[in-house]
Amino acid sequence: RAPLCADVVFQLQGGHRVFAHRVYLATACSRFYDLFTLEGPPETLGEGDGGTRDLSSWGRGFLSLRWEPVADP
Repeated sequence: RAPLCADVVFQLQGGHRVFAHRVYLATACSRFYDLFTLEGPPETLGEGDGGTRDLSSWGRGFLSLRWEPVADP
């Protein structure tokens, strides 16, 4: 399914995808607020890794983050 104006996609085990909005996530959880407001742009996350960052220290629910450009609908 295609997301309707979602700017966050969670990839779950088993291939399921959950679409969300940064504004709602950031207001509901301080971890997401930190992630979306305090992180630099994808270029600063690491060279040559495709914008992937390890988040395993955040807890068992967070494994990694990958930034990808998405075209506006």
